[in-house]
Amino acid sequence: MDRVGELDLLRRALTIVAGNETILEPVAFEAFAGVVAAPLGIRHMMITRADRRGFFRVLALTRGAMDALLPFRQRLASSEEVYETVYARGEPYRATHLASGFAIEQKSATLGVGSYFLVPVRGARSGSVIAALGAVFGDGASDAGCAETLLTELSLAIGASVERGLSMREHERASRILEATGDAMLAWDAEGRLVDLNRAAETLVGASREDLLGTSLLDLFGAVPIGPSSGKRLALRARDGRRLVVAATISTVQSDPLVYAHALLRDLSDVIAAESDASARLSQLRELTEQHMVLLDNAPLLIFRLDPQTGEVLYLNRHAERLFGVPASKALSTPDFLRDAHVDPEGATAFEEAVVVARLGQVMAPYEARLKREGGDSIIARGTIYPILAESGRVSGIEGILLDVTGERAARSRLLQADRLATVGMLAAGVAHEINNPAAFMLLGLDVLGRTVLGPNVKMTPDADAQARQLISDLKETGRRIVEIAHDMRTFASPPGQGRRTLVDVSRTIESALTITRAQIVEKAEIEVCVSPELPLVAVEDGRLGQVLVNLLVNAAQAISAARASRGVPPDGDRVRIRASSSGSHVEIAVEDSGLGMRQDVIDRAFTPFFTTRQPEGGTGLGLAISKTIIEAAGGTITASSPSTLGDPPTGSRFEISLPAFMDVMEAAPDSSMPAEVTPPHARVLIVEDEVLLGRALADQLSDPHEVKVVVGGEEALAVLAKERFDVVLCDVKMPTMGGEDLYRRVADLDREQARRFVFMTGIGFDPEFEKFLAQVGAPLLEKPFPIRKAQRIIGELVGLRGQLGAETK
Repeated sequence: MDRVGELDLLRRALTIVAGNETILEPVAFEAFAGVVAAPLGIRHMMITRADRRGFFRVLALTRGAMDALLPFRQRLASSEEVYETVYARGEPYRATHLASGFAIEQKSATLGVGSYFLVPVRGARSGSVIAALGAVFGDGASDAGCAETLLTELSLAIGASVERGLSMREHERASRILEATGDAMLAWDAEGRLVDLNRAAETLVGASREDLLGTSLLDLFGAVPIGPSSGKRLALRARDGRRLVVAATISTVQSDPLVYAHALLRDLSDVIAAESDASARLSQLRELTEQHMVLLDNAPLLIFRLDPQTGEVLYLNRHAERLFGVPASKALSTPDFLRDAHVDPEGATAFEEAVVVARLGQVMAPYEARLKREGGDSIIARGTIYPILAESGRVSGIEGILLDVTGERAARSRLLQADRLATVGMLAAGVAHEINNPAAFMLLGLDVLGRTVLGPNVKMTPDADAQARQLISDLKETGRRIVEIAHDMRTFASPPGQGRRTLVDVSRTIESALTITRAQIVEKAEIEVCVSPELPLVAVEDGRLGQVLVNLLVNAAQAISAARASRGVPPDGDRVRIRASSSGSHVEIAVEDSGLGMRQDVIDRAFTPFFTTRQPEGGTGLGLAISKTIIEAAGGTITASSPSTLGDPPTGSRFEISLPAFMDVMEAAPDSSMPAEVTPPHARVLIVEDEVLLGRALADQLSDPHEVKVVVGGEEALAVLAKERFDVVLCDVKMPTMGGEDLYRRVADLDREQARRFVFMTGIGFDPEFEKFLAQVGAPLLEKPFPIRKAQRIIGELVGLRGQLGAETK
């Protein structure tokens, strides 16, 4: 599968992840596996979670023959190696020798399983391993490298969804405990071992939560209760030796992989005992109520209760108090506190509509809105408001829950942005291919034209000769600028995090950023550029410094547009300034404009994700946040300010970047082109190029002193190489039907020595996989358009290699 196919598969898989509340839902996981499994040769897929050392549970599994081997919710034995590798160290694990493995691996081998691969899934918030994404391959799967690479990428993308699914189920279990009154709640797995309990259960049994988790029900009741049942009497063995009679209401659970059943236990001692125990029972109930209130106050949710008639806040838990930064007493005494806490009018309207629907005894679908905090950044919350119904059906109260989903929204937006940038990157790569091939032909043609028109046998007047030389030079420079612009577009559009840190020329990067943004700026303002000569290089992820500068220059143009609108008159002398200098250890870059400035509160929040002042007509609020991430990843800093704060609003914005200078850089070796007076050695050269005109132009340039043959595709080249031998094969990378890499592999299978003569040419760059291929085979690469003397130099080196091999043979 090529990289385009991989990206398409990733896009479709991530679309399913983004379109479902959690990937742990069976329907969602089946759809996800349906996209991923078949193209990657995977027979079964699963998501598992460690259950103490040496055990695991299945959270999601594709339907099939593995169902009986990996039953849902059962605790299954694993190996120490799997636990240590995947869950402890957070590294991928691949098992191939199943017949000698632990029990489940041995049984898997009997089902035709050849190997399986587990890759850790990390939580989006905690960053720790919370689960593992697994893939099972058949006996015939000999090379699952591509699948493992894509599964590793997918594991990074589904972390938030898996974490959300686990959190949802944790909340479901917690809600069951909350809904139980002051009585004890126990939950156990299919083996009859305790997996959850509330504070009342600790008090009832007389042991702490840590001591009770994992305890068998046989130790507590002498038998495992079989449900469902209501009011069943059981004899409970307390840890202090007492035997208590409890009434148990048992319910089985269908959708939780950890819990098989849960029971509400009511201590009947006060019923059996005399009335003298009544006061003690009441005291116990009050204590349990207080404990439940503590649980509500510390739950990671904003929980509130409203009066159904007036809409006043009757209850606000302590977590909401901490999150809003407002004391509960103030919130309870402030009319419309919750409605006014919504930042946007749309959110306040959604809140009011949900309250109206709850007054009618119904529940509106959850909504999302921004909530403001006292002295802090706003958050994104998902709200659910529901009625409390009396036995008569009358609405006796309205309750609501607000869940902080800021991190989830940020992750979702990053995925969308990465997908968009990947699409733009593919388009830019296609455009670059269509530009670079004709540009290469044009530059080669200009070389020929220059030698023809300006040759020694051509007589022109001095003026005509100077004009011709200048025109040819200008045309060459224009062609090179076209190629540079296409390269800058492709680099800027590639998604962050996919490149390597490289040494970057700041001056060149500023020129590239201005090339992309100049059209947006010049119609609004003059551009001033002040770049110190001989700036040190800086180490930044490839293309990312250009992305930051483009963001800042576009912001400057938009600030000037906003200033024009606020003035109501055309601007006089608006400018965008970009400066770069070196302090020795650091390179300083500043982008300044004379447009609408920033107040201090805006400056303080400028780099916060989703914060934008361009509401509602535009702006995602992610540009500056991403820029800050890029600069800090390179070890630098970025700050914002307004040079003039006298007006209202202030005038002008200034962004300053400081990046560590790379001090150990050696002088870059110049292109060791062959001197003009040295004639390169004669060679037989085969040019494989699907662009006919470019192939002919290359042949014309290389025909002196070489013997050159041109073919237009991989199939034709394969036929020629089967009959003839060449000293050098100049081969295009991207060609219809058979690309350069495929042609190389076919030739290498037939003639390893002839394959060593390959030199690849490309006009659209190359991905990490092709870079790895080049490193493996050691073939040179020419990026179109290239100087013909560079091709001559490489040909000379390969011919020299031929001579060395010949001498060694003798």
